[in-house]
Amino acid sequence: MPLSWNELTCTPDEEAIKSLAASWEWQIGKDFTPLLFTALGDMFYQSDKGEAVYWLNTGTAEVERVADNVDAFNRQLREEIADEWLLPPLVEALIEAGKVCAEGECYTYVTLPVFAEGEYTVENFNPVPAREHFELTGSVLQELQDLPDGTNVDIDITH
Repeated sequence: MPLSWNELTCTPDEEAIKSLAASWEWQIGKDFTPLLFTALGDMFYQSDKGEAVYWLNTGTAEVERVADNVDAFNRQLREEIADEWLLPPLVEALIEAGKVCAEGECYTYVTLPVFAEGEYTVENFNPVPAREHFELTGSVLQELQDLPDGTNVDIDITH
């Protein structure tokens, strides 16, 4: 049975969106309008500087322009490219493994995909509150942004 839209997306609360804005400002700026959050914690948004739609990949800190406007983005969501953005087979496998997101949660990485061990596998994801995902990925990836590929790092995460 195909996954529902609700299983492929996330609806963060206002606090989570504020956390995203603070944790990811270094990459997306201050002024943006969220359009869609994926179950894997990524965000599609419009910059307040124009109509284009961008994809913030919170696992790699990459920002990619994906459409010229919201209508074009909505058309693309009905095409094969949406499988690359939403990863339905992975989300389905996570649900089958008992890793189901509650309201306001998304999946986050055990090991971010910027590291060699960070794979898109069931074992590398767990459901967490969206706020926690945005804060963790934004802060860790900001710290790593200027390091050359292949640099060895030790990460100490404290709450």
